[in-house]
Amino acid sequence: MSGVPESAWPVKVGVQLPGPPEDLGGWLADAAAFDAAGADALWVEFPSDARLDPLAVTAALTTLTFRSLLVAPLPESPTGQRAQGRTLATIARLSQGRLALHCARAQLAEASRTDEDWPVLEIFCRLDDGGFERTRVGAEPERWARTPSPDGRVAWREAIGGAAERGVGGLLVPAEPRLLDILRNPDSGDDRRDLQLAQG
Repeated sequence: MSGVPESAWPVKVGVQLPGPPEDLGGWLADAAAFDAAGADALWVEFPSDARLDPLAVTAALTTLTFRSLLVAPLPESPTGQRAQGRTLATIARLSQGRLALHCARAQLAEASRTDEDWPVLEIFCRLDDGGFERTRVGAEPERWARTPSPDGRVAWREAIGGAAERGVGGLLVPAEPRLLDILRNPDSGDDRRDLQLAQG
């Protein structure tokens, strides 16, 4: 995708954003910080009982981020597929082509529709092992795996190296202060106990 630069790491880094609290200010600030630190993707995935619309929150992220791919869930809307398509096309335009969808395998056909009401987007299809397969027009599928947030830079380098050896193209990591510090300062020491995201 032309709007998303190549990763600074040998394996792309996706940051799993937590379900947002009622006060979105700190959550949005944290997402913007990960974007500025070089995250390749910011992943929006709310619990089923969340009171906020993930697509609306993703649209808000487009105004605060500039480089990361924004990966939102396939919408479940009672308004119909044409309205969903317009919403997705609007967010894709606001993000300058940085919108992608994630979905279960059973939803893949719907997510990758090709009719005129539905924009062409990258798709992250959930696999049985909890990972994802990324599909893009004109590109080979790419495997992404979930991994815990690193306990330090040595553990992070081992996770990246192990993923590269297994042919994994991207790692999806929970948003935590230590990960943000590693992305910002990859060559610093590990003793950074003072770190805290805006959510606390």
